[in-house]
Amino acid sequence: MKAIRKLDNLLARLAEHIFLPLGVEVPLAFAPASAADRAAMIASDRKGWVAVDRNLVWGEPDGYYWFGGTAVLPAAAEGRRVVCRVEAAFGNVMGRSDPQCLVRVDGRIRQGVDGNHREFLLTENGHAGEQFEILIEAGTIEDRRQLGFACVLFAHDLVVEDLYYDLRVPLDVARLLAEDDPRRHFILNAIDAAIDMVDLRPGSPGRFAASLAAAKAAAAQIYAAGDFEVKPTVVATGHTHIDVAWLWRVRETRQKMARSMATALALMEEFDDYRFMYNQCVLLDYLHQDYPELFDRIDGEVRSGRFEIEGALWLEPDVNIAGGEALVRQILHGIRYHEQTFGVRPRIIWLPDTFGYSASLPQLMAKSGLDTFVTHKLSWNDTNRMPDETLFWQGIDGSTVTAYFLTTQPYDSKSIGTTYCPNLKPTHVMGTWRRHGQQDLSKELFLVYGHGDGGGGPTREMLHNIRRMERGIPGCPKVVHAPMRPFFERLLARMKAEPERYPIWVGELYAEFHRGTLTSVAKNKRNNRLAETALREIETLAVIAAHNRGEAYPAEELRALWDIVLLNQFHDILPGSSIGAVYDDSDAGYAEFFARANALSARIAARLAPAGSKALFNVAGRPRGGLVVSREPFGRPQEQKLVLADGGEVYGLLVPAVPALAVVDLAGHGVHVPAGVLSVSKQHIENDLLSIRFDEAGRIASIRDRKTGREVLKPGRVGNRLQAFRDMPAQFDAWDIDSDFEDQVFEIDGLVGAEVVEHGPLRAAVRFEWRYESSRIVQVVSLPAGARQVEIDCFIDWHEHNTLVKAAFPLDLNTAAVDAEIQFGHVRRASHRNTSWDRARFECSMQRWIDIGEPDFGVALLNDCKYGYDAKGTDIRLTLLRSPTYPWPEADQGEHRFRYAVMVHDGDKLAVHEAAEDFNLPLRLVEGGEGGEPPPPLLSVETPGIVVEAVKQAEEGGAVIVRLWEVTGARRTARIAVDAAIRAAELVDLLEQNGRPLPLEGGALTLAFAPFEIVTLILRG
Repeated sequence: MKAIRKLDNLLARLAEHIFLPLGVEVPLAFAPASAADRAAMIASDRKGWVAVDRNLVWGEPDGYYWFGGTAVLPAAAEGRRVVCRVEAAFGNVMGRSDPQCLVRVDGRIRQGVDGNHREFLLTENGHAGEQFEILIEAGTIEDRRQLGFACVLFAHDLVVEDLYYDLRVPLDVARLLAEDDPRRHFILNAIDAAIDMVDLRPGSPGRFAASLAAAKAAAAQIYAAGDFEVKPTVVATGHTHIDVAWLWRVRETRQKMARSMATALALMEEFDDYRFMYNQCVLLDYLHQDYPELFDRIDGEVRSGRFEIEGALWLEPDVNIAGGEALVRQILHGIRYHEQTFGVRPRIIWLPDTFGYSASLPQLMAKSGLDTFVTHKLSWNDTNRMPDETLFWQGIDGSTVTAYFLTTQPYDSKSIGTTYCPNLKPTHVMGTWRRHGQQDLSKELFLVYGHGDGGGGPTREMLHNIRRMERGIPGCPKVVHAPMRPFFERLLARMKAEPERYPIWVGELYAEFHRGTLTSVAKNKRNNRLAETALREIETLAVIAAHNRGEAYPAEELRALWDIVLLNQFHDILPGSSIGAVYDDSDAGYAEFFARANALSARIAARLAPAGSKALFNVAGRPRGGLVVSREPFGRPQEQKLVLADGGEVYGLLVPAVPALAVVDLAGHGVHVPAGVLSVSKQHIENDLLSIRFDEAGRIASIRDRKTGREVLKPGRVGNRLQAFRDMPAQFDAWDIDSDFEDQVFEIDGLVGAEVVEHGPLRAAVRFEWRYESSRIVQVVSLPAGARQVEIDCFIDWHEHNTLVKAAFPLDLNTAAVDAEIQFGHVRRASHRNTSWDRARFECSMQRWIDIGEPDFGVALLNDCKYGYDAKGTDIRLTLLRSPTYPWPEADQGEHRFRYAVMVHDGDKLAVHEAAEDFNLPLRLVEGGEGGEPPPPLLSVETPGIVVEAVKQAEEGGAVIVRLWEVTGARRTARIAVDAAIRAAELVDLLEQNGRPLPLEGGALTLAFAPFEIVTLILRG
């Protein structure tokens, strides 16, 4: 250790000669501004700006500032490489820097500056008196003040820097090798001999230069030596992970993107071997809008091959909560953007930081021409280590893709956790190999490196480190600085050649961490669900109007609406793990969405029904009737006033079946009068199929199914039992629910009142109100006539913190698993605790339903905007809300509106799916305009078990896209009747490409579906 201490000391002294101060501080002036003022600030003559000195106090959360001045080179700069160093109170929090800056030199963007990238180049060959105009945009995020800001000139000695890394990098390798490893002693002896040749005495630059040359020649023996064993290879690609929003707003991320890309481009100018990858289309698109100069430079580097475009998604979304069609659009819009903008076809799903991965993804990838899935997040598991890192991943439909889990970590790490943004040193390269659990299978691994989230990506130090490891250092894996995609093409070829050597992981990739993100910031999740359903309805209406009325399809308006939804599905927005200002922006975005969506929907619907009429719209691919509601009375004797939990009222009318994907005139459609009897009091509610009893606290004491005579709830237990839990996770407040959340549970049973609010004839309902601490909870529990499901409409005015609320249902069934809907299907999860993997799944994801049952009898819980649940045996709990305090102290405070339902069935998954679809996408009442008689249905699915997920116009041309899927996990041959105006049909992939003609016989298509298969059709008139 004495030898290493000596070498560390002498190398630190050598490093002091890399940047030599020139004794010049650039006079600066300062002004606050906003991002919207950029053009004016660039053109400003800086009159009225404040002179900067060391006592300047500036910076605040979400702040934006400008610094400008003229750098004049002194005589000492003659003939030398000159850089400017920014001196600021840089903070480094979780890999990001504060402040973060973008530098212009003589009007041209030079690079980003942050705590990891403080120097920027002025000239390679300075001349005394030469002047440079410097302009710096600076953003601050943290709630702290900056003191002072300065730009100081330095001479940059590349020869010293070169020698320093020649010696520093192998020294960092040697310190990690075992004491008895001969390579360690070889390296240390070689470094010792080289450093002893360096003459650090001042006064003779020529003598110093000669000693550097001698030392460099001596160091060369390290890189010339062959290793003493066969070495693995690590392919390294530069990258910067940028959260689109998190502890900052989207508008700040637009600046982060500019700074990070400017830094990457500046380093490419100096390091011709630098290879960098970026993936998120949305940020590249923002860059194109905000900084076209940088975007054009990136485009040039993409064409040169040094800047790699990979990653197929529009951004890095959550993939548990986002709906199935939204995930299709994330892929579709992402691939089309990269193809149309850069001429690049991505093949990889790059999701290093998302909180768990749906088992629907392999099929979405396979049907989009994507072959590789990459992450590292499962290394954050709190219970189990994933057994493999290179594997085949099989989805619920049987589709299989390659999955690769990054293994980068420091060499001496004691955890299973890995990283995708290391400040790359030999320890990370050596750790990548050490952490790899399949060393017998592969000797070539991959890593990305670079500071993320505003840390600016790779640094000069990282690039120097890579150059030395590329040359080869005994004891360190061989490094190849190269693009990402070729590595995965080699891996895919090896896996294709010998598939039997690679394991297969079947089903979801459940992240044993961040389980609370299924519930945090509930309003955002509700807006997401409502927006997804609104888009499904509007697109279908627009296709009907285009197909039957010749109306122009509003493609641009719809794309703008999709952009709002896709942006807000980012993996720190939709999961509820961002600061409050992010949700201010999200609320504003959704408000704009719903205003524009409602106007667009009304405009289209007006063209599909006669003036002054009311029409019924069925967005489903099957005929269906049911309850339709209106804010205004229908003026029919069969209607009923319906009471909402938030105190509002609507009017309901029961209508017979409306054809699939059709608009019909309500006046000529008829009204359905329910059969059977409803009975209701404050203690019970029942119809011909269900009998519900309430206890004195307003909870459900009994659910009796009259069809079978079975009691649904366990003896002596109550359902719809509202429970509050202490919710104080040890690490990540908004992200986590810890396994000990049940250590403190509080019954919400302080019933304030119960009141019968509906007597029928369409449904009966009882309103309950509870108080819990400072919060108010109202539920309207209703039972429709002739229904086998009880519905619960909720209004909560919530004012508690660090509290988790669930609704519990102890079900009297004999089963050990729960089926939960995911995108385009469902998964089965054990509800026992036999293994550590089962115990770790104490909070799981769902889409619109979960179902538990025996072969001929089951109970499903439906919801209209909830995504988390837990199950122990046959005790099922819906997670209704959380109220974390970090990073947003006021998360989930205030009003919540949502619905859920308890459905009894005969073991029929199709019935569950259809009930959930009806619960989320009921028949809609639309206003007529100048549309004349409603048009005929576009198509109808005549085979049960096949549903329509989306109807839209094709991305290219005017044909109609219809997306269908099989819902129960069975093989089916389906018959789909189409409008007589349809003349041709093709089967296409999710990108609407690679069409295969389909026979159209008797006005219908016949299609074979595999279990859970997604099928996309193009229909042409």
